[in-house]
Amino acid sequence: MRSVLVISYAFPPQYDVSARRAAKLCKYLPADGWRPIVLTKEWTDPAPAEDRRGFAVTSHSDALAELEGLEVVRTAYRTRDNALRRLHKRLGGAYASAGGRDLADASISHGDRWSPRVLARRALSLFAPVFGDFPDAFAGWIDTAVPEGVELVRQRSIDAICSLCPPATAHVVASKIAMRTGVPWVAQFDDLFSFQLEAERRATWRWFGAAKHQSWMRRARRVGAITPGMLEYVRRTYGLDGAVVMVGFDPADSLAATAPRRDHRRLRLVYTGSVYLDNQCPEILFAALDRVLDARPETERSIEVVFAGTRCDDELRRRLRAFPNAATVCRFIERVAPTEARELQRDADGLLLFNYTATTGETGTLSFPAKSFEYLAAGRPILAVPRDPGGWGDTLIASTRAGVVADTVDEVANVLDGWLRTWQATRALPYDADRNAIECYSQPRQAAALAALLDRTVDDAAKR
Repeated sequence: MRSVLVISYAFPPQYDVSARRAAKLCKYLPADGWRPIVLTKEWTDPAPAEDRRGFAVTSHSDALAELEGLEVVRTAYRTRDNALRRLHKRLGGAYASAGGRDLADASISHGDRWSPRVLARRALSLFAPVFGDFPDAFAGWIDTAVPEGVELVRQRSIDAICSLCPPATAHVVASKIAMRTGVPWVAQFDDLFSFQLEAERRATWRWFGAAKHQSWMRRARRVGAITPGMLEYVRRTYGLDGAVVMVGFDPADSLAATAPRRDHRRLRLVYTGSVYLDNQCPEILFAALDRVLDARPETERSIEVVFAGTRCDDELRRRLRAFPNAATVCRFIERVAPTEARELQRDADGLLLFNYTATTGETGTLSFPAKSFEYLAAGRPILAVPRDPGGWGDTLIASTRAGVVADTVDEVANVLDGWLRTWQATRALPYDADRNAIECYSQPRQAAALAALLDRTVDDAAKR
């Protein structure tokens, strides 16, 4: 059996989506001939501010139970600090607290925009990539992870390296280890984050980032990406070939997915997970729901919409004020554990999905919500809003026959109206998904795809 060093910033017992992704790959890779050894960050309590801002910091110690025998090496995180960073913070720059930035902005509004203080702050902001958080806020892990990774490669006879992004720091760690050891490296992109340079408005960051990313990715032999569009972007930008390796769902977590739902007094639609208000459009759903309810008397408003763990409940409630009918049937609950989220999905009559809408040039979106796979496993009809500009999210729904995609308020209202009429007549929604097609998106299948990519990478390296 070959050995792969899996580099993931997050790993259980921390249990956000990135940690779950890494854990599931490690669970299923051995079935395809690869023994994973994990290099990850030592998660502390309390977590550093960087982690609290970037991750849903949760603990799920039971996740380690299904990984018995897995070697996990954890290294410390060091919050970055230097004189320029401290100066930038004092001037109200990017590393100041929110209050410090507010005061700095106020001083510009009511004072001299060309004062030495403001000019110094702007100059430091311009060159912040050189001394600040690059490629992301988690770069403080690099200094401890790289030497430990080099030792692991040498002591464990590692055949390949695989790093998981996000965060981008994991790719930096892998690149440096690959450079020092010569072991072939596969970079897996579950999201592009700082590697999507077109999204960066500041010219200095784009220029500096492009140069640094090219230098890091030069060490990679192949890449994995979660959509064909993302894979093509990486191929075009960094000249690397690879394969589509998706997040998937764990069949072991989904054994009860076809269990009968409970009978509800109202049609229950459920959304689980974070809502990203700068990239998703919940208002389309709110407006459609408001319209459907407005056309019905009180006795026919037999619908409820449950949002669990959005991380922006207050803002969603504020936006709902413009849709008073919809506001009466929407309910928000705090973030729940993954097992509880799956139970909510299975107990629903239908599931709601918000596609990403932020596009990249002519390519549209390059990603889609990872919860799509959990939804497929739950065995409930999906309503995705709006259409995915990149097309892959729509293809996922259509190819599995797991639901419907609606783009406009009119289209969403028509779906909701039809669902409500059907539910009132039958107390259920029609569902005729292709289970064989859904199985293609299971985590064992996706781990096999990664294993095949690793095999090709190592075999090619041996020929050289």
